[in-house]
Order: sequence, then structure tokens, then C-alpha cells
Amino acid sequence: MNPAAPVNGLHDIRGPVGIPGDWLWLLILLGIAAGVALVFFLIRYFRKKAVVPAAPLPPAWETALAELARIERDGYIVRGHVKEFYSDLSGIVRWYIEERFDLRAPEMTTEEFMQASRYSGKLSTAQQALLQGLLLSSDMVKFAKSSPLPEEMARSLQLARAFVQEAQ
Repeated sequence: MNPAAPVNGLHDIRGPVGIPGDWLWLLILLGIAAGVALVFFLIRYFRKKAVVPAAPLPPAWETALAELARIERDGYIVRGHVKEFYSDLSGIVRWYIEERFDLRAPEMTTEEFMQASRYSGKLSTAQQALLQGLLLSSDMVKFAKSSPLPEEMARSLQLARAFVQEAQ
């Protein structure tokens, strides 16, 4: 009996079937399309997004004057909120000094700040004297429980506003 001959209608298994030539080009094109899609996706994924420039910030003097107006509008003087008034007032003035003159006023005590301002040469002696009076009166309220009259509070606000307007 011949081993290759069919027995009862059964045949031996066939060998591997090759891919017809027409299909090979289709697979190559699909591979290229997948590669192009991958490159496109990677470029979009890793490309930095365009940064939209933010609107420019208003000048420091403008912001400081607006904050001083807010203190007046909030009625700290009328309501007798002395400590809050002087805390906000000195905070605004110190922030303005840092922004305008690049002196790290918010991180310093009044004494340290006054010494630094003398050596920096960025503030005139008149400005230094005005600031020293303003910041010392703020310190007296915040730390020594001083209680100035409403007229003195209004005068401190007026001095702070004058300082900012002059220093702009």
C-alpha cells in the first residue's frame, strides 16, 4: 500500500499556503499607514501646546492704590477695626515696596527694612522717614495694642497713598 494514497477518502495534510502576491502589497500599505498614524500621534502628543500670553498685569502703583481704596471702602476706620486696618495698610505698603524697589519688605521686620532701605539708596530720605513713621505706627497697633483715633488712621491712609503716588 502506498502511504500517499487516500484511505477511505482521507488525504494527507497539505503544506503551508502562501499569501498571494496581491495581499502582500495591501499588508505593506497598511503597515505604512499605521506607521504614519503613529508618527502623527506622537508629534501631536509631545508637541508643546501654544502658550496664550496672559494679559499684562497692572503696574504695582495702580494695584497698591486700588488696595488702599478698598481699605477705605471697607470702612475699617468707621467701624473701628484698627488692627485689621493697620495690618492691611502695612501689608499693602510693604508689597508695593517689594514690587517697586525690589526690597524684600514683607519678609523683614520694620527695623531690618529701614536699615536695608538706608543702604540700598533706592528710597529718598523723605520717603524713608515717611515709611518709618507709617510702619512704626502700624507695629504699635499690631504688637503693642495701641489704639489710634480715627483721624490718625485716616492720616496714615493718606500718607500711604501719598507715598505710592510719589514713588510711582
